Amino acid sequence: MHLDQKACENYYCSQVLAGGGPYFQGVSHQRGYGMFSNLFRFITPIAMKAGKYLGKHILSAGSKKVYTEIFPVASLSDKTPIEFYVSGSGEHYLDLAHTLLHLQVKIKKKNGTAIGNPDQVAPINYLLHTLFSECSVTLNDKQVSSQANYAYRCIFDALLSPRAVQESMLTSGLFYKDVASKHDSVELANVGDNANSGYQTRYNICKDSKLMDMIGPLHFDLGNQSKCLINSVNLRIKLERNNDSFALMSSTQDFRVVI
Repeated sequence: MHLDQKACENYYCSQVLAGGGPYFQGVSHQRGYGMFSNLFRFITPIAMKAGKYLGKHILSAGSKKVYTEIFPVASLSDKTPIEFYVSGSGEHYLDLAHTLLHLQVKIKKKNGTAIGNPDQVAPINYLLHTLFSECSVTLNDKQVSSQANYAYRCIFDALLSPRAVQESMLTSGLFYKDVASKHDSVELANVGDNANSGYQTRYNICKDSKLMDMIGPLHFDLGNQSKCLINSVNLRIKLERNNDSFALMSSTQDFRVVI
């Protein structure tokens, strides 16, 4: 290394005269740990969480949700089950958590005539689902779920729901809670503490064979998670009917439910 003689003389004179020198200067910026290092370590995990949150919402913003109406594969009757088939062909996924069942039913006499004022009959609570005894789910011809106690599961799910849900969303499935200890009461003349307000409400809805339009989500295990069913998987749902004597509250067995 070659040193400039003039620069060395100037440096020596500057040190002797105690005036300091222009050669002892710090760098313009510091590398490594500084006063903002702790702030950076505090912000880094927050920024990572914010990035994941925004990325998830950006992906969901690009998705498109469409409700498709699926009809039963066979004609409806009192004896045969109701079966739905959804083909997995295409590029769309299935959101099983939002699988809705839509039914329109009437209560008639067994001879096919409409019920009148003297006929005291009403459906049991939550008829949309208690009308069925079993719900089975099949994926690609492999049965993955079968609930032989479907009606009881549905009524327990409804009874354990918050009161706000019972009095709003569940009423679309004809859920009107029976009065405690009055579940078997089918007398409309009872008033006060002896009256079953839930039974009377359902009776007023179905009397004179009025059409009852019901809709609500299916109660099955695959519908209790937020993930979607991928394409190329065929879905088949089969609902077995309950007996009319189970689905109706009446002192006689002269009535039936017509879908």
